[in-house]
Amino acid sequence: MKVFLAFPLALLSLAAPGGQTPQTPFRSGTEMVPVFTTVRDRDRLVTDLTKEDFTITDNGKVQEIAYFSNDVGPFSAVLMLDRSRSMFAYQREVRDAASAFVRQLLPTDYARIGSFGDNVGNRIVIKPSIFTSSKGELLDILSAPLGLGGGSPVLISIDQSINALMQRQGRRVVVIFSDGYDEAAPSMMAVSPKVLIERARQADVLVYALGFVRVQTRGDDKPATFTPPSPVLQQLADETGGGYFTLQGEADMTATFTRVVDELHRQYWLAFAPQVRDGKVHSLQVRVRNKDLTVRARPSYQAPAPAR
Repeated sequence: MKVFLAFPLALLSLAAPGGQTPQTPFRSGTEMVPVFTTVRDRDRLVTDLTKEDFTITDNGKVQEIAYFSNDVGPFSAVLMLDRSRSMFAYQREVRDAASAFVRQLLPTDYARIGSFGDNVGNRIVIKPSIFTSSKGELLDILSAPLGLGGGSPVLISIDQSINALMQRQGRRVVVIFSDGYDEAAPSMMAVSPKVLIERARQADVLVYALGFVRVQTRGDDKPATFTPPSPVLQQLADETGGGYFTLQGEADMTATFTRVVDELHRQYWLAFAPQVRDGKVHSLQVRVRNKDLTVRARPSYQAPAPAR
């Protein structure tokens, strides 16, 4: 499995919408480590920084930023929705929020809709059969009737989403909406968070996790109980450089789904040429000059193997 990106000229054109020339051209086949980076202040995304504002370190050593773009950029995403019994009461709100996500996509974005726990046990479905930029097709999938909720193979659904993204170029994203509590059938091949993180690292896939807080009311004379999302969702997001958001009730859903799309469109695309080929996992850190800003990027990558 490839653990780094070869930047053909066609791929670079994806990072520069409207036919703009990338600031730093590459020869076809140049090996680069992509680092998709989100920058925020307290209230908003920060999208007007320049290449000179950033520093990338690889195992503590500063790297030359060989490619930089802050253009609005496309992405390929699997939007994976929890349709299990624990989430089934909110399915109408989930559908509406996911539809808002689809409507925010650009013509150059491609997506598929995934679901798990719908109707038949622990079934996982990803539709359509190929990635599409057709909002109408994606909205039709979301509006299809659902059966009764089943189990929750959360981790396997993320693993299958990564599989679906492997042949896509550019930014590859899994957006998972769930309470995160894994309940795979015994017949399914289990997957651990550690394995998922490694697979996402090798495939350069970002995981955006929308963790749902379950609220249970017990009558007027008893306080409601709150079940926070499984911590594995935030772990996956943090380790892949994606984003993590908690939602409590339907009021947060649409705003959070659309926030994810906006953030993906406004990430910085940085890349550097790895100086060491040892096949090992390296630590990454992205900093900006303004210490008041918050930077989010993946904390590691797997270097290419030594040349034979």
